[in-house]
Amino acid sequence: MKKAYVILFVVMVVTEVSATSDSLYQKANGLYQQGEYETALNIYRDIINAGFESSGLYYNMGNAAYRSNSIGYSILYYEKTLKLDPSHEDAIHNLEYVSRYRVDTFEQVPELFIRSWTKAVVRSFSEQVWSILAIVLFMMLLGSVFIYLFSQRLVLKKAGFFIAMIGLALFIISLSSALAQHRNIIRPDAGIILSPSVIIRSSPSESGTELFILHEGTRVRVNEEVSGWHNIRVIDGREGWVQVNDFESI
Repeated sequence: MKKAYVILFVVMVVTEVSATSDSLYQKANGLYQQGEYETALNIYRDIINAGFESSGLYYNMGNAAYRSNSIGYSILYYEKTLKLDPSHEDAIHNLEYVSRYRVDTFEQVPELFIRSWTKAVVRSFSEQVWSILAIVLFMMLLGSVFIYLFSQRLVLKKAGFFIAMIGLALFIISLSSALAQHRNIIRPDAGIILSPSVIIRSSPSESGTELFILHEGTRVRVNEEVSGWHNIRVIDGREGWVQVNDFESI
């Protein structure tokens, strides 16, 4: 009986929090329509801080940040949108448009074709889509194995075997992609510079040698963290250390 009360209490709390977040979301949308972009953005951030996120929410935040002349945050939120929904066409278009305002332009270091192709395939779908595809393929795999084991006809046995082999390969690819997307969400390996300009140093301290300068909106690869400093890499291959407050992970 006590468990039932606990479950009921949890459901009521979750429902109330969800309703509150929805109310805040509608309020922020209204403020955005009225041209109160910075106020709307702050409310969107309150929703995120409350533990709720979605591609639509991040997309609205990207729009509000752009209207507030905050290019770095606009790029960050569009990137977060595409992280949750890689097929979001409006976010793709807006990110491409806003990226033109970045100060930094670099020539990317050539990458092995198989590596870049693999990344492109994994990021072509969201974690949810890859997970659903993995489940469907697993069911197909089980059905094919069942046909192979219990069918009396040789043709069906052969068909079941080959379909099972193909299903197994596709299942492994889908599952691996879903895990990779999940890992990228909980442990992001990229970030966006948010400070107008920041000095990249040779070591994680203010006394480190000044290597180069990055500007707002630049995308970097994030590596290890040491005492409030992150080691980052730019697409042209240069590396250095930046303070954690100067960027935010995607």
